[in-house]
Amino acid sequence: MSNPAKPAAQPRDAATVVVLRDAAASGRPSPEVYLIKRSRTVDFMAGAHVFPGGRLEEADGSLAACAVRETFEEAGLMLDAAALVLWVRWITPEISPRRFDARFFLARAPEGQEPKVDGHEATEGVWITAAAALKCWEEGTMLLAPATAKSVEMLLPFATVADALAAAARRPPPTAMPVVWNDQETGRAYISLPGDPRHPMPDELGGAIRRFELTEGRYRAVRAG
Repeated sequence: MSNPAKPAAQPRDAATVVVLRDAAASGRPSPEVYLIKRSRTVDFMAGAHVFPGGRLEEADGSLAACAVRETFEEAGLMLDAAALVLWVRWITPEISPRRFDARFFLARAPEGQEPKVDGHEATEGVWITAAAALKCWEEGTMLLAPATAKSVEMLLPFATVADALAAAARRPPPTAMPVVWNDQETGRAYISLPGDPRHPMPDELGGAIRRFELTEGRYRAVRAG
């Protein structure tokens, strides 16, 4: 919970793009998502795999323009802003000193373009299915922030990019602000998502992951039951 003597920091608007392309995994159609690995020299989520994105700048004028700019700067892809589909809205927990109100957009990878990381903030990029990314994360070979891991899990039901885009377009984007708390008996730190008993909001995100535990510097999923 936040300190009542100190008001929570105001979240800054940000945009993130989940870039997808159609592929096949184990003989079955499955979208691949493009993740970039943040440099270990940056001051936020160093070494983690993330979606391209960043905070809204005054010159952007809109979140869609911000999404396009950040994707070009970090992944070398030029997107059509009109083709972005708002998917989910993540708000940093109130306890955090740096907070963002990040809109996650889905976008199909532009035909004929190959992504290329900037080599500074991001050191490598990878196309990977949601299932493979979650497996790497669970095995400890890929570092994902809770919001990234959950967003990747939310891609699991879709067989094609068109399926994912259509599903996002059919409903208002859910908003999720995780709750950070400590277990008084064990001293362990947790993050709860909507639908978890420790979160006040019902689940609108779907999937099985509703709680994370901070273990050895990594957030790991706590499976229900």
